[in-house]
Amino acid sequence: MTGLLRRCRPPRAGSGQSGLPPGDRGAVALEFAILFPLVLVLTFGGVQVAFWFQARAMCQAAAQAGVRASRVLGAPVGAGRSAAHAYLTATAGDTVGAASISESRTPTAVSVGCSGTALQVMPLPGLPLGVDQSAAGARERFTHR
Repeated sequence: MTGLLRRCRPPRAGSGQSGLPPGDRGAVALEFAILFPLVLVLTFGGVQVAFWFQARAMCQAAAQAGVRASRVLGAPVGAGRSAAHAYLTATAGDTVGAASISESRTPTAVSVGCSGTALQVMPLPGLPLGVDQSAAGARERFTHR
């Protein structure tokens, strides 16, 4: 019974023992060396996905602002493009890089597109950083009954 108590007894403070059998100390270091980079990649990957969704939402909101400005009766050509650019300048900051805004108009409809890139957290090749959003709406016009 005393042998069982000796094996189960925790190490004394200051004795220099870790409480692990001698062969298990290296296993803990190996597990940490494998899991720590994995945890970092998953954490930064989550942040990267959040940046991508933020850039996508900013481009979509800019395209909608452009459509609202361009569909008004008598709106000049380029009103949607300038409104979308003003929206991105005022709200997006650096979340959308290399923003490109396009506008197309017909007599009855208007469409505004916004594309750009999201911020990059990790320089990994193959990450999809590009966003491309568009919005469309009918133009205001007079009709006869």
